[in-house]
This record gives sequence, C-alpha cells and structure tokens, in this order.
Amino acid sequence: MFRGRIVRVVCYYRDASLLEMIISTFRKLLIDIDWVYGRKVSDDGLYEVVLGVRDSRNFKTAVLDLSNTVNVEVVEVLGDSEGGNYITNESINGNEVVKIYIPKTDIKECYSWGEVCG
Repeated sequence: MFRGRIVRVVCYYRDASLLEMIISTFRKLLIDIDWVYGRKVSDDGLYEVVLGVRDSRNFKTAVLDLSNTVNVEVVEVLGDSEGGNYITNESINGNEVVKIYIPKTDIKECYSWGEVCG
C-alpha cells in the first residue's frame, strides 16, 4: 500500500519538457516521487498526470509553485488512499495487456494559479 500524498495535475502539452517540469517542481524542494502516471484526456492536448509523492514539510510550497506554472490548469491534492480500492485502466497493445493501478480517492484540495478552486 502507498504511504504518501497523491497529486493530480491537469495540464496542456506544449513541448517535450512537460513531465520534467512537473517532476522538477517537487525534486527541487527535496520531495521524493514514488510513481507517475500520465494519460491524454482530450484531442486538444489536455493531459492528466497523477503522482505518488512522499510527505514533506515542503509539500504545500511545491503544490502552490506547480499551480503557478505555465500550461498547468489545475493541481489537485487527493485524500488518503485506501488499500485495495483502485482505478484500473487497461490498454491492449497487440496481445499484451497493460494494467495500471492508481489508488482511488476523493479530492481534498484544488489549486489553480496559486488560489484555491473547486
């Protein structure tokens, strides 16, 4: 079971440094990232990136910095995850099936351009 915080970032893909920009926001404040999952949400370049982040005293600062970043629409901090309660996304590539497990949680906090939203 994952112990930490889950962050969902909704952003627009403009260049190849999208993931680097998101991850570096946490790493420059010495926050470890356990896992990352991303997917395309719409045809106009909107993406969803979900991160499993370790707890840190710099967590709130990193989230606020990320919400002020260009091309980032919304940063959501999700509630505590419950073991065994997962969203499953399956993709079929030839004969291979890939299953991705993300803990299913409720939205706890939501930020857009440094301000609380939602």
